[in-house]
Amino acid sequence: MKKKWIAVMLAICVAAITGCGSKTVKTGNKQLEEAVYNDDSISLAEYTGLGAEKKIYKVTEEAVAGAVQEQLEEYAEYKTVARASKTGDNVYVDYTAKAGGKVLDQEENYYFTLGDEEFGAAFDEQLTGVSKGEQLQFSLEFDQDFGNDAFAGQTVVFEITVGKIETEILPEMTSEFLKQNFGYDTYDQFRASVQTQVEQEYEAESTDQLQEDLLKQVIDASSVLQYTQEEYDEAAETVDSFYAEYAEMFGQDMETIYDTFEVTEESLEEEIMDELYRRIVVDAIIKNEQLTLNDEEYESGIAYYMEQNEYTSREEFVNDYGEDEIQERLLEDKVLQLLEQSAKVTQIEADYEG
Repeated sequence: MKKKWIAVMLAICVAAITGCGSKTVKTGNKQLEEAVYNDDSISLAEYTGLGAEKKIYKVTEEAVAGAVQEQLEEYAEYKTVARASKTGDNVYVDYTAKAGGKVLDQEENYYFTLGDEEFGAAFDEQLTGVSKGEQLQFSLEFDQDFGNDAFAGQTVVFEITVGKIETEILPEMTSEFLKQNFGYDTYDQFRASVQTQVEQEYEAESTDQLQEDLLKQVIDASSVLQYTQEEYDEAAETVDSFYAEYAEMFGQDMETIYDTFEVTEESLEEEIMDELYRRIVVDAIIKNEQLTLNDEEYESGIAYYMEQNEYTSREEFVNDYGEDEIQERLLEDKVLQLLEQSAKVTQIEADYEG
C-alpha cells in the first residue's frame, strides 16, 4: 500500500510554519518532584551519574580480512567468464518474480553477487552452477519478516534467463601497488593500518551506542510539558529528511521508500515525537549547563564533520548544512559527551554484529 498520506501529513505544517507555528500543545504531563531543571516546556530529570554498559567489540582476524578485502575491491577489475557460476561471481539475469499469477518484481540485466544473499541463501543456491543462456524456473517461500516487502510471507515463482557471468579480480598486493594507492611499503604495514581503522570504527560505534543509551534514559525519566507547533514541524522535517536521503540515494520516490521501511502512520508519528522530545531534552541540558561554543570548538567541529561527510570545501559544507544546524549539532555533541563523562560505565566484551 502506498503511503501518500505520510508525505501529505509531513508537508502540512512544514510548508506553512507561519500559519501554525504559534500554537502551543500541552502534553498533560506533570512536573517532576525532583527535577534538576524546569521551564515551560520540560521538567528535566537528573542526567549525571547515570549507569550504563559500554560494549567493547572484539576485533577478529575475520573482521580485519574483510576490511582489507573491501579496500582492495575499490581497485578490482571484473572479467566475463565462460564457466559455470560460483560463489563471489556476479551473475547477470533477466528475471520475473510472481505470486498467485501477479508480477511482484521484474528486472533486465540485473546482477546478483553470489554470497550476498540479496534474495536469501536459497536463491543464491539456485544461481550457483549456472551458465550463460540457461533458463530457470523455481519457487521459494519467504518468511513474513523478509526484508523485501513484496516477497514477505509469499511463495514466489522466479523465471530467470542467465546473461553474462563476471568474476572479480583483485589487484596483486605488490610493494608498488601498496605504495601508490595506500602509502605503505609492505602488506604488514597496510594490514596494521586497516586493523587500526577497524578498532577506531568499533570504538566510535560503541561510544555512540553508549551516549544514545544515556540520552534515552534522560528522555524517559523527564517530563515534557508542552511544545510549539513550530518545534513539532521541525522534528517532522528532520524525520522526512532522513527518508528523503534514502530516496535520493536509491533513485526512488518517497512512497516507495516508505513502503521499503514499512512506515505506517503510527510509526511515523512515533518517530516525530521521539525526535521532538530528544530536541527538548537536549535543549534543556544546554540551558541548564549554559553550554556554548568558542571559535576553536566551532572550527574543529566543522573540520570533523567535513571529514566525516567527505567535504573538501568549508564554504560548501557550511552552505549545505547552515551555521545554525552545525551549531546545534556541535552543542548536542557536547551534551552527549557530558552524559558519557559523568556516567558510571561498565565495560563488557561483545561480538560485533554490525
